[in-house]
Amino acid sequence: MKLKSFIKDRLYFIFYTVLLVSLLIIACALAVLEAGNHISISNIIYLIILAFFMMLIFLAADYIRQYRFLNQLARMKQEPSLSFEYVEAFREPLTNEQKLWMELFHQMNKVTIGQLQEQIKQQEQYELLIHQWVHQMKTPVSVISLLIQEGKRTFSNEPMKDYLKEIEEENDRFHRGLEIILHGARLQRFSEDVKSERVDLINLVKQVINEEKKQFIKRFIYPRLEMEHENVYVHSDRKWLHFAISQVVFNALKYSRQEEHDSITFNIIEKESEIFLRITDQGIGIVPQDVKRVFDPFFTGENGRVKQESTGMGLYLVKEIVNRLGHVVTIQSTVSEGTTVEFLFKTNILHER
Repeated sequence: MKLKSFIKDRLYFIFYTVLLVSLLIIACALAVLEAGNHISISNIIYLIILAFFMMLIFLAADYIRQYRFLNQLARMKQEPSLSFEYVEAFREPLTNEQKLWMELFHQMNKVTIGQLQEQIKQQEQYELLIHQWVHQMKTPVSVISLLIQEGKRTFSNEPMKDYLKEIEEENDRFHRGLEIILHGARLQRFSEDVKSERVDLINLVKQVINEEKKQFIKRFIYPRLEMEHENVYVHSDRKWLHFAISQVVFNALKYSRQEEHDSITFNIIEKESEIFLRITDQGIGIVPQDVKRVFDPFFTGENGRVKQESTGMGLYLVKEIVNRLGHVVTIQSTVSEGTTVEFLFKTNILHER
């Protein structure tokens, strides 16, 4: 605590001391005059200097006595991340007033810790419920998918095939929704579920394209992979990066012009210590006022009104995942011409940022 602040807090004491000394001097002077004696100015000055000196000694002693406590309190205020352990290690209070404040502070601290622990417990129970529910739902999704494939082999009439096709589309949509929920829940414990590894980016992109093969064929859209080298390696988490790229690819498929024989281009460029993955579609594009908000949670924009199944969570999760992995993702779009999503890998160590 600065001396200026200390003196400012004790102005009332200084004013009271000056007033008291003044009244005492006046009283003594009146007593001397009543006795018919001469008032000595030097004695009055001596009393004033003595009173002022004693007041300074008291303020200095009080400042030295409370300096450590007040200084620690000031440092605690400036802590960027104040922990409960820091508060518990606080110095013993010196006055009854400080003691009362510290007791109140510790009581509030205890209540806050209890509330926080209860919230953490509820959050863990909620996350566990979500994980269990998603994994339980994956079983019927897989069974439905197998039944659809069996139905396609069994039934030959077109109406039944069209019916099975519609069921398959809804089942795929349900499966993607489950993946978004699962990864959204896992994002809360991202640090516990991340693994730094050397990932072959080209191989990963090919894997994503192969997984979406049915969507490319069904929509008459063709993937084009452009690269300068056969292998390009980045340091990342393969599972999380796979999910992020898959979300971008599915968005590109969803918002491309259907059955127009358009293409989605995957361009991988390596420049010194930077590696770029650009995914470009020839779809409907995004209006300028929506481009800056596409990474916001639950934001669907004008395109979301066209595609009713849009949740507004896909690109939000992509942004969160990529940022936590230490990479960069940006988006550029022109209405009726297409959209480009760019991943930038600019470090050789995961979480370097």
